[in-house]
Amino acid sequence: MMIPDYVSDFLLRDNELRGLFEGFLSNMDDATAERLDDFLGILSVMLDEAPVGVVVISPTDKVLFINRATEQLLEYDRSGDYGMTWAKIRQRKDMRARDGRPLTENLDPLYVALWERRRNTVSVMVKSHETGAEEWISFTAFPVYGRSGLVIASVAVLQDISDFMDMQNLLYERATHDPLTGLSNRTVFSGNLKMAVARSRRNGTGCAVLVVDLDRFKKINDVFGYIAGDELLAKVGRRLVAEVRDTDTVSRIGEDEFAVLLSDIVGTDVVSVVSEISRRICSSVGVVYRVMGQEAAVTASIGISIYPQDGDDEKTLLPNATEAMYQVKISGRNNFRFYHDIEKTAR
Repeated sequence: MMIPDYVSDFLLRDNELRGLFEGFLSNMDDATAERLDDFLGILSVMLDEAPVGVVVISPTDKVLFINRATEQLLEYDRSGDYGMTWAKIRQRKDMRARDGRPLTENLDPLYVALWERRRNTVSVMVKSHETGAEEWISFTAFPVYGRSGLVIASVAVLQDISDFMDMQNLLYERATHDPLTGLSNRTVFSGNLKMAVARSRRNGTGCAVLVVDLDRFKKINDVFGYIAGDELLAKVGRRLVAEVRDTDTVSRIGEDEFAVLLSDIVGTDVVSVVSEISRRICSSVGVVYRVMGQEAAVTASIGISIYPQDGDDEKTLLPNATEAMYQVKISGRNNFRFYHDIEKTAR
């Protein structure tokens, strides 16, 4: 008895395996062969109609099986392509791990299952070279052992998780960023400050915290309305980001209050570096803005604390910068002041 076409063309793409299987069937009685035929037919249809992708490769990288869902996920036409390897299919797409690294062979779950003989799951960003379209696919791969105890195949189950990743990213964004300005929030700022202090302690560099409060912002809301106030806050946020490096952090930590983290400051004269940046911020923020078709002006009061002079951890640096900012408000606004200068005045 010969293997039915839908089985030989679909399930057994390896010529040697197909030949062995045909010989196996020829030695069966008709009733047994018919039952096996029915079972293989059910199995092939079940796998091909499965809502998740399924790929099977041999230890030599030959693709032994690939179902319809995989075709759709990877935009690959399996028809008549008996010599295809997984390496060639991988080249059709730009595949990257969750951290952005290219999905090299040592990271590919199908190869990991073959070489390291273990089950593994990886979330992979798959990007089309032609259209640039991106989607997230979960790969779960595991080795298959033969009677000899050797790995005879690697099987991967593929599932489109783009919607899940989009929702996860949205939830993360909402939990860590201010929706009005797009800046990070107090939680992110505190975490970044903690890491910056640790680096400064380890590397002997400086870091500084600037608390920037807008002067008389309440008047903007009262005169022009909250929508105009929100527009102005977003513009201030962009100006603050423009005045610092990409490696620094700008966060919105209150209604009209921002925090700036200047990290990894190299050199001994940290005060001079921070003073120059603070002057630029005062000049950049303290302008006339056009909001809701009208002109509105604000200025900025900035309080500054420097590690380790004004505090040796994140729990003291931010409150001390805030205290310095309040002293600027008391002394006339639209300026900046260091916390250690307040300490000298108090003494």
